[in-house]
Amino acid sequence: MQDLSVALSDGDVSPGEGYLEETPVLRPHSGTHPDLFLRWNRIPFSAKALDVVVHLHGFSQQGGEMPLAEKVERSGLDLSGRARPTLAMLPRGNWIRHYYYDFPALLSGGIDQLVDYGLSQFSRALGSHPFVLDRFILSAHSGGGMPAVDIIAEASRPPDELYVFDGLYGRDPARGDPLRGLEVIDSWLGDRLRREPRREGALRVIYIEQQTGPFSRKVGELIARHLASAEPARAKSLARRYRVEISGVQHSQIARRCMPELLAAPDAQCNWLA
Repeated sequence: MQDLSVALSDGDVSPGEGYLEETPVLRPHSGTHPDLFLRWNRIPFSAKALDVVVHLHGFSQQGGEMPLAEKVERSGLDLSGRARPTLAMLPRGNWIRHYYYDFPALLSGGIDQLVDYGLSQFSRALGSHPFVLDRFILSAHSGGGMPAVDIIAEASRPPDELYVFDGLYGRDPARGDPLRGLEVIDSWLGDRLRREPRREGALRVIYIEQQTGPFSRKVGELIARHLASAEPARAKSLARRYRVEISGVQHSQIARRCMPELLAAPDAQCNWLA
């Protein structure tokens, strides 16, 4: 099902969405088809570059029979409040067993291939010049959180913004250090902050203590250490975009509730009462 129908209105690309199947980089993943969901907001036809959002979904009680539409609904990939021209992508992960999913095809630079493929397919559907990537946003919910950490370790284009929704479970202690991956976040965060304010970014981690508290709080300590050397007024401004906080809703609803607000403004205060 190659179903990218792109419409124009008043000289701009109208907001839309569609599904693709047999995505080349995702072929090693086990699961159902279609395997890639795309959504876009209003885009000036004259635009040369797009922001790209990739969201990594979590586990599924439907196991290997999970339809990708199940994860679209809870992803929070709502671009209605976003002003910048943006293409959002939700790839289907790899079913391991039971209800577990991971994203091995996006390691070793596979995330870069996915972004390039999504941009090329959207450009082809529009019949326009090839779009290039401007800002890259990576988000992850639940079981997608730790794969996101591994992905940024090997991406040639690390994300400008990283959002993790109750997904930093840590590693299996039987297989080594449960906090392995903090060094990846530390390195990415240091590089990201060196680009401020010329190219602003964000790191927002939202967690539930009994599930992802220990690793998430360690990320909060990393942020505090990095911001401690900044001038107080600048540190206060950065702390609105780089922070760790406790969720105000239950696990399955965090991304759906908070992601639209972060896509509109990375320093947004999530409205848990909505």
